[in-house]
Formats: sequence, structure tokens, C-alpha cells
Amino acid sequence: MADVRLYDAVKANIVVNGRTIQGFQDGDMFSYTFKEEKVKTAVDAHGDAAIAINNNHLATVTINLTGNSVDHKYLNDIANANKQVTLQITSEFEKVSGNQAFITKVPDGAFGKDTPKRTYTFEVLDMLSLIHI
Repeated sequence: MADVRLYDAVKANIVVNGRTIQGFQDGDMFSYTFKEEKVKTAVDAHGDAAIAINNNHLATVTINLTGNSVDHKYLNDIANANKQVTLQITSEFEKVSGNQAFITKVPDGAFGKDTPKRTYTFEVLDMLSLIHI
């Protein structure tokens, strides 16, 4: 019988420049996506394939905070200073990190009867992924 592995969101963290970010909105706390595939393929007219390693490590990281998060001001200050930061995402099963990250999009603002939501978008120049199984 296979062991069942349990995911616990409390054990998933994002750290920006050494500070663990807190105060997330409902739904996804944070997410990441790599810009391109790890390999590039091509096929010529004769059907011969070629493959090349793609050394592009660009990635986008999105952090979704509530408008009253204690870290809303922290991230806003980084954005306004155009500051380069380190970024690490960890869970029990994986680690993703980069040493050169910049906030490329500050949150849009809206106010209503619910807690405001604030989404920060980072561009990471050197993202590396390590999956723990």
C-alpha cells in the first residue's frame, strides 16, 4: 500500500529578501511559472529531429496578498525602489528560488465590501527548481 502524502498550506512559504511573506488573500497564496521550455526541438523536412538545451531561467512569480497584509507596505517599498531581491518558495515537496528578482507590476487597487486584494508580480532572472519526492 502506498503512503498518502498530505499537502499543508501552512508549510508552504515564500521568502522575499530574507523575510517570510504573510497575509494572503483567499485562494492561491503565490504561484510561479517558467517563461520557456527547458529544451527546444526542431524537425527538418526529412524528419530529422534536433534538440537544444534552453538555458533561459526567466520566471514570473505572483504573490496574492490581502489589502491589510502586514507585508503590503514591505513589497510596495521594494517596488517603488526598483530593488533587486532574492526569492524562495518552499513546501514539503519542492523548492524554487532565484537571486535576481524585481517587482514588475504593482497591485491594482479596488475597494468594496470585501477585504481588498493586492497582487504583486515579480520577474525572476535566474529561477531554479528542485522537486523533493
